[in-house]
Amino acid sequence: MNPEAERRTTATSERRKITVLFADIANSTAIAERLDAEDWTAIVGEAFGLMNRTIERYGGTVARLMGDGVLAFFGAPVAHEDDPERAVRCGLDMVRAIDDLGAKHRAQTVTDLRVRVGINTGPVVVGVVGTEKAHEYTAMGDAVNVAARMQSHAEPGGVLITAATHRFLAALVDARDVGHLELKGKTDAVQAFAVAGLKAGAVSARGLGGVRAPMIGRDDELARLRELFAVARAGQGRVASVLGEPGIGKTRLLGELRSEVARSDPKARWLEGRCLSYGQALPYHLVVDLVRSLIGVRSAADEPETRAALKQTLRDLLGEAWADPYAYLGQLLSIQLEPEMQTRLSVLEIEAVKRYVASLHTVLRAIASDGPIVLVFEDLHWADAASADVLVPLLPLVSQLPILSVMVSRSDRDSVGWRLISSARDLFGDALAEMRLSPLTSDQTRALVANLLQIESLPPETRDHILTKAEGNPFFVEEVIRMLIDRGAIQRDGEHWIANAGVGAVEIPDTLQGLLLARIDRLPQESKRTLRVASVIGRQFGVRILERLLEAKTA
Repeated sequence: MNPEAERRTTATSERRKITVLFADIANSTAIAERLDAEDWTAIVGEAFGLMNRTIERYGGTVARLMGDGVLAFFGAPVAHEDDPERAVRCGLDMVRAIDDLGAKHRAQTVTDLRVRVGINTGPVVVGVVGTEKAHEYTAMGDAVNVAARMQSHAEPGGVLITAATHRFLAALVDARDVGHLELKGKTDAVQAFAVAGLKAGAVSARGLGGVRAPMIGRDDELARLRELFAVARAGQGRVASVLGEPGIGKTRLLGELRSEVARSDPKARWLEGRCLSYGQALPYHLVVDLVRSLIGVRSAADEPETRAALKQTLRDLLGEAWADPYAYLGQLLSIQLEPEMQTRLSVLEIEAVKRYVASLHTVLRAIASDGPIVLVFEDLHWADAASADVLVPLLPLVSQLPILSVMVSRSDRDSVGWRLISSARDLFGDALAEMRLSPLTSDQTRALVANLLQIESLPPETRDHILTKAEGNPFFVEEVIRMLIDRGAIQRDGEHWIANAGVGAVEIPDTLQGLLLARIDRLPQESKRTLRVASVIGRQFGVRILERLLEAKTA
């Protein structure tokens, strides 16, 4: 055999930070001992099917199936800016799915079928390893081993994560610090957190917890939105698009608008649908979130609570005409409908979409009869096609009612959600208010740093360092400051912050590495190659230098 074909394949390997998830069925040996081998194999097959589909739904990669467990990567081969969050959400959903499977087979297994999940984030080397005949895509490094140890320490039905994962989403999850664990093969103990679920009302892991500053550099945009709401409130509906790169301040601008709307008109209703980063494969997920906002229930609400809220809201708004909208919006929310309501549903998908549109049309008209509406679609770049099919036909309604619709997106013209912005342009023409948020100026960034840290004593060179790293992006400013605080480079001393020696040697924060890597992974191969070469040269260079290096590399 050709020795070249037999050698390990490492040319495609690369070093990157990923989040690793290990999951296995708890007490599987004891359960298997009581069952026929074929019966146990069938149950494990069902469990694997549920776990694998959950991993794929969150954009993870199933790396290996091992007996009664599964290994998954989030961040390889394709990175996402929120891989730690995806992994933890996946772990929580996996636990619920296997709990349901256990209830289905409880009489057969005589005990609960439960899964243990361990998650860790860290640097690994990923790539194809093996020979021409036998190879696999895998990750190697201590981060994988630690995730496996976390899984072995997790309680049945529990999700255990390391501090390395927890710090990415501390603002989002309800987690209990279980202390430092002594792990096999590890010299130092590892801090771990048991995740119970998501925090009530939390929607994002971003932000600098406990530190808040006045909004900087968006006064003109806020004034424009305020004017548009005044016009809509007077009865002439308006549409605005707020566009910008990640972290530029789109969500913060909306938060300021919401506060102003609440102060200016107590009768105004704020209805918001938020897209999920992994939502392109979840049909109607944006519309579902909008309906939940409309009836006032969180995504974590159980079915009885959701059903009761939907029924009561529609009865209050529509009186005797509540039944048909209840049936179709209930179908959207995946709640168990009463038999008499089931008969109202059409079996044709195209007819169902029309009825979804009609139901929302009816409900919005009823709400608008009592006061103005601000209708927000956030993160449209992650919208799914089915939601776009429902929402585009609703746009003409905006011009007929006191509605201000705000569409928030990155400037991604190839995304499905861009259909809403394009349709709004066609329908409203010059009446569509388009706002593109630019990076903050140097003076604005300095003001943001000063406001966040409430300082006069921070050395100018430290502020300059943060300014250089952040490059006018408010989210980058927050993350650089967060990292400086986490690493002790900046410490609070009474009412002041003190910068320690070596503060200038700080690298780009891990959260930003994930965001940047996610963008890089979407580039064509030739563009990625050019970017890698450019990164070796430095932050600034002449184009001719890059051209010569690329020519030398291909020669």
